[in-house]
Amino acid sequence: MLILSFCILSLFMFSACTSSPVVETVTTDAGRESALPPGAKPLAVETNLPPPDPDIETAGDRIAEAITYLNTRRRDRREVALRALNRAETSINHALRSNSHDENVRNALHAALKDLDTAERAVQHNAPEAVKQLASINKNLDKISP
Repeated sequence: MLILSFCILSLFMFSACTSSPVVETVTTDAGRESALPPGAKPLAVETNLPPPDPDIETAGDRIAEAITYLNTRRRDRREVALRALNRAETSINHALRSNSHDENVRNALHAALKDLDTAERAVQHNAPEAVKQLASINKNLDKISP
């Protein structure tokens, strides 16, 4: 029985090694200049969203930058991540000082600042949940700014 199973296993191994590579041939229409059919018009959609706040967008970018740094193997990843978080905090404070937001947005920005402070402490202590906290803050900022 053992010899039979060894023979079957050997047969599968040798058959996998001797298979020829698959060759695919792709033909294209040489006369066609575009992927769109002739006469097709692009679809333009008007949005009713308000313009995004550049300070909130910048804060989200800095938080994403911090997440990227924390996921690298750099020796100074905590320091550069903390600098990016400091810039994110500055952007959120600037958005709060601009007085161009309604009360709901201001409350959400205050909550983001509080969460950011907690996440900064997690980064300082090299806590494993720091990246998850930052991703959550970034998702909340995306909900604030369209």
